[in-house]
Amino acid sequence: MKELYDILFETKSIQIDTNNPFTFASGIKSPIYCDTRRLISYPKERKMILSGFLEKTSKLKIDCVIGVATGGVSWGAWLSDWLDVPFGYVRSSNKDYGKKQSIEGDIDVSKNILVIEDVVSTGGSIGRAINLLKQSSASSLNAFSIFSYQFSESLEMFQKLNVPFESLLTLEGLLEHSSDKIGDNKSEIQLWKKNHGSGEGND
Repeated sequence: MKELYDILFETKSIQIDTNNPFTFASGIKSPIYCDTRRLISYPKERKMILSGFLEKTSKLKIDCVIGVATGGVSWGAWLSDWLDVPFGYVRSSNKDYGKKQSIEGDIDVSKNILVIEDVVSTGGSIGRAINLLKQSSASSLNAFSIFSYQFSESLEMFQKLNVPFESLLTLEGLLEHSSDKIGDNKSEIQLWKKNHGSGEGND
């Protein structure tokens, strides 16, 4: 597992700046930022991430994969290709032209659906996608991400939605496996997580 965390640093997908915090879409200011969109440019590394996905989801019955726009779309498409199952995605906002659909693809919502997001902080984006799928009568759902900050807000949200959630990589795992790369920033990140880890707003 450590090699997957190493990939985040090798591809500069993890950035740390304790002096000038990053601002999430939710408004949360963080000394650490995970940008998994960088990974899509590295064929070898993204295959390693996908292999991790396959291992983690091997015990699930998956009939189709749904990506959460925009970050989860490419990963969901690649994973569905490896699994040889249909793929669709949930738009980040309602389309106001054409068919005005929020869910794209020819998906049978009565099947077992795996919802893929790239990064989960407060969980607003993936929560919205799951709610839209539920409104379309989807009932058998599992949610998965590449990286999760493990905010209590997002974990409580998945419990309320009654949707199992798992992340390939987590902030806790990063702090455990990558102490050599995080260095003296580790204690400050841990303090930030303790003080602000509940999150607010939407991601």
